[in-house]
Parts: sequence; structure tokens; C-alpha cells
Amino acid sequence: MGATTVQTTDLAKLFEEARNGDRDAAWQLGDLYREAAQGVKFSPKQAFRWYAESALAGSPTGQNNVGAAYENGLGCKQSFQLARKWYELAANQGLNVAMANLAFLYLHGYGTKADKAEALKWFKRGAAAGCKKSKKMIEAVLGDERRP
Repeated sequence: MGATTVQTTDLAKLFEEARNGDRDAAWQLGDLYREAAQGVKFSPKQAFRWYAESALAGSPTGQNNVGAAYENGLGCKQSFQLARKWYELAANQGLNVAMANLAFLYLHGYGTKADKAEALKWFKRGAAAGCKKSKKMIEAVLGDERRP
């Protein structure tokens, strides 16, 4: 889920922008509810609501965050299948962290049949897009295949 760097003085503006359909403001507001930051009370349901607003508006960060919410049951019923759907939407828009998240689901068989080749494909895409976690995971997956 995305990092939030919102100043308290900007909170009212952020709420207004999110309510007016700003997809980036919406996921940032979702982060505030998830992190209980900037004076916003912790609310998984509100976090999910704002992530969903962002995701439905086409934000890859919002889509990744909805995927993470489904993966972890944050403000919604846990569903690895729905997590995979949302991660895939974000990954197909080029969000490297979503590529890594999708690869982990394939690697471990969450919401799909375990598929190391598919996981490796997404880790490689994530690494090419600058995801450090993906670069490390490529080595780990390939290392596992080389062991007897």
C-alpha cells in the first residue's frame, strides 16, 4: 500500500479532492484511515472504501491497494481471487509493486494454481520496472529451482 505524506493542514483539502473524484487523493485518504495518521481515526472499512474509489477511477496505486486489502481482509472479506484480479489490473498499468504482489500470489498458489513460471515472469517485469523486492525474489526462485 502506498506511503502517505500529507500535512495536517492539507487534510481538509485531501477530503475535498477525494470526494470530488481525485483518484490519487482517494488512495491517500485510504492510507490515512489504514494508518490512523494525520488525526484520522483507524477504520479498515473507510480505508477500503477510499481505495475502491481510487481503483474504480483507474488508479494503479488504488487498484494495488484494493488487491492488498482483499489479500489481507482489510475492511472486506479476504479473497485471494479478488486480490489477484486487482493486482493484475495495476500490474498491467506498469505498477512494479503490483507486479511483485501478483508474483507472490502465483508463487504460493493464493487465489490461483501455484505457478513458478508465471511468478518468475511477474517478478522479472517488476524488477525491470525498478522493484528491488522483485530482483531479490528472482534470485530466490531460481535458487530454489537449482537445489536438489
